[in-house]
Amino acid sequence: MVSILSKEELVQKIQISNLDPETKEKLLKIFDGSILADLYDDAIAKRAFSPDIHPERLDFLLQRIMKGPYENVEKSASNEGMVISKFSKAIITDIPAWLRDGRRFDLEFQAVAQDYIFNRVDIYASNMLMIQYSIEEGQRKKEVDYENVNGVIVIVLMVKSPKVFKEFKSDRYIHRVKRIVADSGMEFPALKQMAFVQLDKALELFLTDSYNKDEDIELLKLLAMIADINNDKVLEKTQGNVMFDDIRKEVDAFSKDKEVQAMLLEEKMARSDWVTGINAARREGRAEVQNVYAWLISIGRSDDVSKAVTDDGYYQTVLAEYKEANGIKDE
Repeated sequence: MVSILSKEELVQKIQISNLDPETKEKLLKIFDGSILADLYDDAIAKRAFSPDIHPERLDFLLQRIMKGPYENVEKSASNEGMVISKFSKAIITDIPAWLRDGRRFDLEFQAVAQDYIFNRVDIYASNMLMIQYSIEEGQRKKEVDYENVNGVIVIVLMVKSPKVFKEFKSDRYIHRVKRIVADSGMEFPALKQMAFVQLDKALELFLTDSYNKDEDIELLKLLAMIADINNDKVLEKTQGNVMFDDIRKEVDAFSKDKEVQAMLLEEKMARSDWVTGINAARREGRAEVQNVYAWLISIGRSDDVSKAVTDDGYYQTVLAEYKEANGIKDE
């Protein structure tokens, strides 16, 4: 539960925090109304792209990124994955939804570059697929089998491209995985469909007008808007479009909301603490700290990183959870 602080208390907390100067300045500008909060921030994205409030926005991204047609979004889904045993790691997704044909869809926002993003998304998709293969109360086991199990779709929007994407020489910024290709050339349909979207590259192409002639301009505009909603050219090129104007109005309202402001501050501090913690672990050789923080982030517990950094007792609790989940025994 995020505590609701006054604007003065939030500003003071920012000023005395360990956030880098650039992030501090950005938060202060958000709180005084000079700029909008980032559309990819967790507190904003989950509201602006809610499956229950704005399914049409998720449909827009799904159809255009995956190059449909796909059934439309019907409603939100639980963001908690299956727990196979008490030793299993928890999987918590960002914006999960059910499609009308029974398929499960998840939109992930990734603000920090992760070199293991392929592994993470594959694990998320695998967990979602196991949910599809399970049966609900009242169903008979024979109603779900290998032939009729509904597939899953995961789209991850990467604010900063990981190294492997930067090194891949291509003018493409969307990388779709829709089929499995064997080394013999034989292709198979994939129950797990995924797309990795480089928002930083999309923004660069948009700002420099260097995109391909057959580009989906409306999609590129939205991706550029998600990457940098405060950019002057993005504002100029998206004004007058009902969907883009509505998103901007909502983000403006969210940015002024005290609860959202508190959540933004906690999110930025947790992200900063995670990066700082990992850097410190690398410098000091404290691999344990690095692994614990990375584990928390990977299972969707970013908020706990901030608490673990400042509360040693809580860190010890989290450390015990990490060791149990990974089968690590104390020597």
